[in-house]
Amino acid sequence: MAVMELCISLSLVSLSIILIVFLSPSKAKNLPPGKTGWPVIGESIEYLAARWKGQPEKFIFERISNYTSYIFKTKLMLQPTVVFCGAPAHKFLFANENKLLQSWWPSSVDKIFPSSSQTSSKEEAIKMRKMLPNFFKPEALQRYIGIMDTIAQQHLAADWENKV
Repeated sequence: MAVMELCISLSLVSLSIILIVFLSPSKAKNLPPGKTGWPVIGESIEYLAARWKGQPEKFIFERISNYTSYIFKTKLMLQPTVVFCGAPAHKFLFANENKLLQSWWPSSVDKIFPSSSQTSSKEEAIKMRKMLPNFFKPEALQRYIGIMDTIAQQHLAADWENKV
């Protein structure tokens, strides 16, 4: 008798959970297509593997072709993330900065660089504008030309020779 009561109660609980999950309105209707991958790490391993191989664009292009959309969701660095690709998405992003969208750093980055969360994007832009002119002075560019030429030749020899 106790076994039968247990079976009936488990059946009712299971049925109610199934009904709640499948009949409740989904909160994710406004999200773009995509998957978040494994529960904690998401798709971070796939992304880092593509970066390690020197082809981070492969990760992006695979998702664009899978979801047939230039906007998709994923989970990177322990954070749910929406990726915008293409010129219209970037135009929307930069036209609405600090209006509809807000830049942020993942909590893992904030733990490593605590000052990054305290500066605004405007302050960061001002700091970068002050630093960049030093890199583009003729003297600095002359130092970099040899390095860039060597890297380009190595890349062409390793990755492009006999492949065109």
